Formats: sequence, C-alpha cells, structure tokens
Amino acid sequence: MLPRALVCAAALLSIAVSPTAARASACCGTGHGAAQWLAPSERAAATFSLRLTEQIGTWSVGRDFAPSGEGVYRRELRAEAGWMVRVRERIQLGVAVPWIAAWGGLPGGASPSGGGPGDVSALGRLTVLEDHLSPWIPAAAFTLGASIPTGSLSDAAVDPLGVESTGLGAAEIRPGMLFETTWGSFQALLAASVGVRTVRRLSTGERIAPGDRAQILVAAGPVWSSGLSLAAGGMYEREGPPRVNRHLVGSQVRERTALLAVLAYDISPRWTAIGNVQADLPVSGIGRNEGAFVALSAGLRHVWGRHD
Repeated sequence: MLPRALVCAAALLSIAVSPTAARASACCGTGHGAAQWLAPSERAAATFSLRLTEQIGTWSVGRDFAPSGEGVYRRELRAEAGWMVRVRERIQLGVAVPWIAAWGGLPGGASPSGGGPGDVSALGRLTVLEDHLSPWIPAAAFTLGASIPTGSLSDAAVDPLGVESTGLGAAEIRPGMLFETTWGSFQALLAASVGVRTVRRLSTGERIAPGDRAQILVAAGPVWSSGLSLAAGGMYEREGPPRVNRHLVGSQVRERTALLAVLAYDISPRWTAIGNVQADLPVSGIGRNEGAFVALSAGLRHVWGRHD
C-alpha cells in the first residue's frame, strides 16, 4: 500500500498547484486531485484543510522575474472540505468545496479585500494497473478532474489584485495520468494532466477562449515505521495562448515552475495529519506571464476501511 504522503501528493495538487484564483494566476485550474486518493484498504475519506498563500512577485512576458513592490501584496486564506469514495474496485470519485478570503495592498495605502465560495471541484480515478504486480511496474491510473464555476471572477480594471476573485470564471475539464510505486521504504509518483476550459465573456463583450494548460508533477520520498512519510518534488505548468474574439494572442503564453513537499503523519489508523508547502521558484527564465506564490497548508484526513 502506498504511504499517505504519496497518496496525498497528487491529491493536494487541487490546492497547491493552483495557488489562487487571483488576477495574477487566474489561468490556473483544477489539479490532479480533489479530495484524497484512497489506499487499497480504504473505502472512503473525508478531508479538511486550510491554506495560506502569499504572492512574492511576477514573471514578465520576457521571462524576467520581479519581486512584489514595496507596499504591494496579495494574501489568500482558503478553507476546503473534501470527500472521496470508492464506488467500484478500481473507480474512485470525489468532490471538494472551497471558501476563500483574500486581502491585498496597493501603493498609496489602499487595502482591498474580498472573498466567498470558490469553484467546486470534482474528480474521478480509474486504476489501470495495481501497485503489487512488480516493484518495477508502477501502478497506473487515468484521472479526470472538473472545475465548476461556482466562484466569481472580478474585473481586472476595478480589482487589479484580484482579491474579489474566487474562481476561474469558466468551467474546466482536466484528463490526466498518474503513475506511482514503492521500493521498500521509498515512494515515487509521476502525474500529468491537461486542462481545457470553456469560453468566457468579459464585461466589455469580448469572448476569451483560454489556452490548454498542461501540468507535470514528479515527487518522491521516504517512509518511516513511526507513521511519518514525506514526498518532495517539482511541478511545471504551461498554458498556451488564448483566443480573444477568435484571434490568437501569442504573447500571452504562461509558464511556472515550483517545488513542493507533503508531510503526512498517521495519528491513528483512521486519522492522518497532512502538511504541505509549495513555492514558485523566484528565478528569471523558468516562468512567463505569471504570478509567483508561496503557499502553506495543513489538514486532517479521516478514512473508512473497506470492511467497516
């Protein structure tokens, strides 16, 4: 059975990969997981997490990184409840419901704030290969994420920091693949997905069709007999140029690169405490046309066994 830090690494992408629904990162969409993936012995799991995010700068169209200016900041607190259930031996379905509060600062002392319900996320997983076949054959699964635009997207002209935005302003479908394995007390994971979003209409009447957004995650780490496990790795995202009124805007390609780590501790057979940190690397050349963020999250997970 895969240790819970690795199980949670892909699942936590739903909150770690998409650091905010803010203006600077409105392109980001649903990650590889909505609640927590289930281990083979688990029938269902409920999770609750809190995440605090701070913007540390931006990458320009030319890939140059610039830290946030003096007096300019954006912070977000996100609470999320999730549920995952095994509906068949190889099929899992889940949902996550977020609530977001955000506040920021602008030159001159202005301190806007906002918040409300975020986009509801749904997730499915179909296991193709189990992890017990061979140490050299990883478990494999198809994943499918969906983001329902229950949040709001504010007008950039009125809300430049995006503190009133709690969602993408569009629906998203994200098919993907997940590979995971263990070698003794060492665990490893590879996940990849592509997000496709619906067209949205701005208040000016313009129709924007966002480009497809690809995500790749690699994570690995040790497991200890005490119930503690760690998964650390890197993540890369790239979004193609959007179309505005059916015209391609080639200069708006987006990229970002980040490091992340997930620490899990089994408090009991039913309860697991989870901590996560994700940091976009503030280095020129590895991001483009994106905001850079640091996010810390903590959560609890409760599971029900297959024979409960």
